[in-house]
Amino acid sequence: MSIFTNTRLTKKLTLAATALVAAPLVLAGCSSGGDDGVVTFRFANSPTALSLVRIADELGYWDDAGVKPEYVGPATAVPAVQLLDQGAIDIATGMFNNDIDGKVKGFEFTAIASSMLDLPEEPHMSYFTQAGSDITRENLKAIEGKTVGLSGFNSCTDLVLKRYLLKNGVDLDKVNFLELKNELIAPAIERGEVDLGVFHPPLIGVLLSQPDKFTQAFTSYEDWGPLGGQAPYVASNKWLKENPEAAREFVGVIARTANWANAHPKESAEIAGKTTGYPVEQTTNWHYAPNALLDKASLQLWWDLVEEVGNPLPGSENLKPEDIATNAFNPYATSADLIESQEFNTSIVTEEQNDGILKTHLVDIEGLEE
Repeated sequence: MSIFTNTRLTKKLTLAATALVAAPLVLAGCSSGGDDGVVTFRFANSPTALSLVRIADELGYWDDAGVKPEYVGPATAVPAVQLLDQGAIDIATGMFNNDIDGKVKGFEFTAIASSMLDLPEEPHMSYFTQAGSDITRENLKAIEGKTVGLSGFNSCTDLVLKRYLLKNGVDLDKVNFLELKNELIAPAIERGEVDLGVFHPPLIGVLLSQPDKFTQAFTSYEDWGPLGGQAPYVASNKWLKENPEAAREFVGVIARTANWANAHPKESAEIAGKTTGYPVEQTTNWHYAPNALLDKASLQLWWDLVEEVGNPLPGSENLKPEDIATNAFNPYATSADLIESQEFNTSIVTEEQNDGILKTHLVDIEGLEE
């Protein structure tokens, strides 16, 4: 039986969709310190999306921490960075092009921790066809006149694929790009309504487990290489100013979780399945930036990506990664500055490299020395 016709999973996905619709109501809450002195942060969370925050929960990393998540519905029509600016949520994660747009619009938030990278065996995204399709890496022109299913325009699922196709001679005007919910794309491929679909973990593993139905044609690694895929953790400046030590502890937990997941790919994939409702024996997880350190290279590539196949907002060309992101809250950073590239971040750091929050121009925190 296909996973996509499983009644139990269908029910879970229906409940997840209901949560998405109800999200704006849930977001009305506010974060605060609990009676035990623990600082909470409202985290924009999708029930079927991977998250280091949720993996940390499964590992028990928040249990003894001075900061803990309060899960709220994800942004729907309103971008997460706008909700951060409005004070509706405290921390979120998402593609960096949305962060660039948010800064152009003057939203008050800062990127404080990195997320996934891209590896051949652990790609950020994979592109699947129906088994037996003539659409292959060597025959990309076959996509012309056909339909691509993706979960959102002006996102990684949209921009990376379009650039890859364009680089390989495909006329994008001859391709029908159709926006669908993640969980609806694979059934559409099975029915022949979609010819190529874009998928993230954990669904990549689910589809790989069904070679009689689906074929992985290529992956995002083939376009943007090992530095692609960054969807950094961003926090509202208001929350950062009010809770700087909690922010530092948050980044520390994210770093520990990322390092654990990289060292335990099978176990982290099983947790990914458990937290998203997919079969744990079939799921896959991402590879994460070690130590949660942010770098210039994997953030800078978004400007090129959006300029080539997206719709950059006027003024975005005046921004650079350092205007949006900082390592100031990372206990494993030796400087608030972004590292040049993840190529310089390959060793796991287990000891804290600083004594506290580092000075950054992005967030005005009282009491920090120059």
